[in-house]
Amino acid sequence: MTRGSIKHEEIPNEYRRNAMFRKRQDGLLKKANELSILCGVEVGIVVHRREQSNAVLWPSPESFGSRLQKFREFRKAERERRITTHEGLMKEMVQGEMENVEKLRSAVRLKESRQLVVESMQTGSINGFGIEQLIGMSSFADHMIKKLQQRDNEVVGK
Repeated sequence: MTRGSIKHEEIPNEYRRNAMFRKRQDGLLKKANELSILCGVEVGIVVHRREQSNAVLWPSPESFGSRLQKFREFRKAERERRITTHEGLMKEMVQGEMENVEKLRSAVRLKESRQLVVESMQTGSINGFGIEQLIGMSSFADHMIKKLQQRDNEVVGK
């Protein structure tokens, strides 16, 4: 027979609330003990009731304190490692974006040079172009020659 679902709200009857608390606390500590033994992990639990001034520290206050200290130190080391990793990741991302920018600049220069070549072919003259434009046209011609050679190698290679 399965258990019925319970409403997750405060139990109004104090006696029943305390009984439920004791049962749930015992169950929680039992599960923590099982987890610790079966899985070989260090578990620490704090149970604190509103109306009481003392808290239950499991397995004992001394071992709980040492486990809490280990946890805090681990978190600090983990945080420092992640910050370093994050910094490295950011450097890689910036480097990748710089490479993308350079590729895009190269593509823009190539398109501009192509446009200049088309323009010079339409007018039949290169007299109106500056030195940088002529260098760009030359690099475009070199690029196109390389592409033609690659294509020729592909066709001949088949």
